[in-house]
Amino acid sequence: MGVLLTLLVAGLVILYLRSNRKARVKWLQNLALPGQWVSQLNGASLSLSGGYDSGEYRWQTGGTSSTGRWNYRGAILTLEGEQSRAYTVQLAQPGVISLLREDGTAELFHKQSTNVVPLAKR
Repeated sequence: MGVLLTLLVAGLVILYLRSNRKARVKWLQNLALPGQWVSQLNGASLSLSGGYDSGEYRWQTGGTSSTGRWNYRGAILTLEGEQSRAYTVQLAQPGVISLLREDGTAELFHKQSTNVVPLAKR
């Protein structure tokens, strides 16, 4: 009886973890962070390349530019380069995200459309 109960609990935990992972992958695909993002506030450009949750970034504001690695965990987008910055990401609508700074100010970014079609990984 104890073995059966243990197997049942283990099966439920595995089912929960699998569905949680699938939901996270679907959220990351809907968020679609990799690409070119332009600020509505000042025209700054944020280019994210790599996978759905990490990769390389390039931030351009006016004449200045910074590069480094980006990482998305939970709802936090971390840019690690010359200086480390963290933003809370909120999806306003498809193709529009809000980056909330630690000081509480938010900035809207619109995704630039391109003619490049991403191919699915196998």
